[in-house]
Amino acid sequence: MSQIERAVIVGAGLAGLAVAYHLKQRGVNALLLDRGEALGSSWRARHPQLTLNTHRSVSHLPGLKFPPMTPAFPKRDDVVRHLDDFARHHAFRINYGAYVTSIRQSDGNFEISVSGDIIKAANVIVATGRDREPVEPAIQGSETFSGIRLHAAAFGDAKQYRGKRVLVVGGGNSGFDVVNHLCRVPTAQIWLSVRSGSAILPKRLKGIAVHRLSPLMDLLPSSASDLAIKITERLAFGDIRKLGLPEPAVGAATRLRREHVAIPVDDGAIQSLKDGRTEIVGEVVRIAGGKVLFADGGMAEPDYLITATGYSSGLKKMLSDLDVLDERGNPLIGKNGADSGIAGFWFAGMTPGLVSYFYSASREAKALARAITKR
Repeated sequence: MSQIERAVIVGAGLAGLAVAYHLKQRGVNALLLDRGEALGSSWRARHPQLTLNTHRSVSHLPGLKFPPMTPAFPKRDDVVRHLDDFARHHAFRINYGAYVTSIRQSDGNFEISVSGDIIKAANVIVATGRDREPVEPAIQGSETFSGIRLHAAAFGDAKQYRGKRVLVVGGGNSGFDVVNHLCRVPTAQIWLSVRSGSAILPKRLKGIAVHRLSPLMDLLPSSASDLAIKITERLAFGDIRKLGLPEPAVGAATRLRREHVAIPVDDGAIQSLKDGRTEIVGEVVRIAGGKVLFADGGMAEPDYLITATGYSSGLKKMLSDLDVLDERGNPLIGKNGADSGIAGFWFAGMTPGLVSYFYSASREAKALARAITKR
């Protein structure tokens, strides 16, 4: 009879590692399965300019801070080293190149189909993240676009856009991140297509890293946090609606907690709007060859069209045998942020917070480990 693992974690990113850590603290040496060939493969695949929008003081794995000379907002390679150091220090059991195709219940346990084998487990924790697969918008005529179209996940090196006309579709966190990098190179023109409004937070305000105040904001009711964010935005930028950005329908903290939509962070994009280097345009309604048409009647002819329209968990196929996803494919998560409603099956790292993904994942992992060891 094959061995039944006490706990198997699908995904060895920061959420999976946080769960493994807290389980090990309670005497459970979990098995981690990761489809990448190395730790932090999703981070390694992102563009080299990528930095965290959250401060290093609240963006680290449990018990391990970033080295003293790390930037306040750690870069992509800093995060990869942090994950490597953490996993090596704790000697976790990690199987790389482990592509999980399905998970199903069997005799009170779970059977995980992975790379042609079956692994049995009493507890399964899915920690693959909310941003597993890029989401592309359905745009009429997109197949006719004569320029280069790509998702923000494949942004690459900002230098490749030098002298080019670039249209960024999406005014959320990903869209602002792209414009933050584009405005540092001499592009010919940047357009930002925005459908709905959002509050924008500065990375720094008068030299102070605004995000360092996030633990305090997290303690406030959503309405109070909404107001604080709105005031911070006005102090940093003035009235950004005059730049063409729509008025938000819902406060930023309220939207994050209800809809799990991250708050865009500015690191140069707003100044590029004020300088005229970036122009706000309406929703894209149609593409005809080299022309992109907007809902407001405008038109652009970009060399690059970058869709910054978010990501999905990409879990429908893997979890088709379990009733744990909503109609959009998002995890059905209980009040404790992890319980799926099926005994022994858990989600980790699927819920963003005001402080940081690291902070939320670690807090959630601690509660999850406690629940698993009580079963």
